[in-house]
Amino acid sequence: MTPVQRLPEPRADFRPRPRMLHPECPIEQSLHAADPAVQAQLMQEIWVRRSSIDEGALLIADPDCVRVLARTEGALRASVEALRQRYAPALVVEPPTVRYAHGAPVLEPYMNLLLCGAEPYLPPVQKELAKRRSVIRRLDRHGGRFVLEAEAPLGNLLGLGDWLGARTNGAIDASMWLSRYLPIDDDGPFAA
Repeated sequence: MTPVQRLPEPRADFRPRPRMLHPECPIEQSLHAADPAVQAQLMQEIWVRRSSIDEGALLIADPDCVRVLARTEGALRASVEALRQRYAPALVVEPPTVRYAHGAPVLEPYMNLLLCGAEPYLPPVQKELAKRRSVIRRLDRHGGRFVLEAEAPLGNLLGLGDWLGARTNGAIDASMWLSRYLPIDDDGPFAA
């Protein structure tokens, strides 16, 4: 009898990695209810609500919770607040979390920022962005106003909208969108 020749095991770097579902949504928040009846209603929200990627957020049902995935912190906040109002006080809302792409290496989402406002607000905005590991890509000043484009890890930008609202009384127009995923690095990809 001829011995069966075994093929070598595939190398780890050639094996397909699990794919991240909805990588365009780099932030999420989990919601659940202790009351089974409320939990059952909450799980039905994925079918009832007209939430979609086009609106910036979507709902995913897990066995023990509903996850709200979103493109930005603002889109996440709006979707979670609508559910909170509908199911309060029975709803338990976990803090927002950044969605990392797990593999070797682990990737974190980086966001593009576009900020526009009156020039007197520029110095504190620049200082805050520096604290948040932002790299300013473009800064234009004209007629007492500024336009600033920057990039930073999403994890460092959580709460920036609240900070801008509190410090500038809503005088800064801010937009944010996913730029790319980069390997996690304590110094960041922009370090010298």
